[in-house]
Amino acid sequence: MYIQSAHADTFARDNLPPTESQPEFLLSGYDYPERLNAGVELCDRLLDQGHGERIALAGNGRQRTYQELTEWSNRLAHVLVEDLGVIPGQRVLIRSANNPAMVACWLAATKAGAVVVNTMPMLRTKELCQVIDKAEISLALCDTRLLDELSECQTLSPSLTRIVGFDGTANHDAELDRLALGKPATFDAVDTAADDVALLGFTSGTTGSPKATMHFHRDLLVIADGYAKEVLQVTPEDVFVGSPPLAFTFGLGGLAIFPLRFGATAVLLEHASPPNMMDIIREYQATVVFTAPRLTEQCFPRPHAMRI
Repeated sequence: MYIQSAHADTFARDNLPPTESQPEFLLSGYDYPERLNAGVELCDRLLDQGHGERIALAGNGRQRTYQELTEWSNRLAHVLVEDLGVIPGQRVLIRSANNPAMVACWLAATKAGAVVVNTMPMLRTKELCQVIDKAEISLALCDTRLLDELSECQTLSPSLTRIVGFDGTANHDAELDRLALGKPATFDAVDTAADDVALLGFTSGTTGSPKATMHFHRDLLVIADGYAKEVLQVTPEDVFVGSPPLAFTFGLGGLAIFPLRFGATAVLLEHASPPNMMDIIREYQATVVFTAPRLTEQCFPRPHAMRI
């Protein structure tokens, strides 16, 4: 039986498979409380653990400590709820390359109880419309450098009623940023259930129409508390770097969830190539690298997630 959902918009839960068709979730040893918000656990909770002054995110000319990431994502969450009318369970699309601004938007939307749909910069209008239509998305947050393709979706996808730009560079020169600057640095996150859907992870569509997998709030933590803790043995001293897009769960896990869960640092690259990957590894003294097979072969004769 499900825990009482916090979702006012029940789209995600309504579209889950019947209980009897779902897998058995073996959560022994992962005793999360019934009420759980992954956005809080991945930044605010780190302040309680004394990591406030540590660097959480770096990249694209910007660095954010855990204190700064918490406060900025809280300001953004206020904008989502108070200015943009986001309600728990509503799907919010984010379009951006890998940068700290995108991660802050994702955390803010999660704190607000939204179901986030992260999308890659390479997607064009047709692919974006397929995602928007399938997830019935009404609000999109977009790096202003990538607005063109998404703007065309408003004429093709009736559900998409608003697009709000954010600044993916080191500045705050966009609508979302300007609205957030005047908001409080604290936010009472939505008291979501551990099994409320927090993320829709869409496939690339290479096998046909894109398909989405649903991820609960607890799912975003168990991958860190299982694999990242037990296999990678992440510590606050670790520095993560990699090439996969944050829009893929491989990238979101390896370059956001894993480091943030344990007070480590994530260095985000908008354009990851073998030469600049090697430069970033040397500059930041990276200890954990996530990348795809072809890039791995050019940089390292080792597996896709590795300690160096």
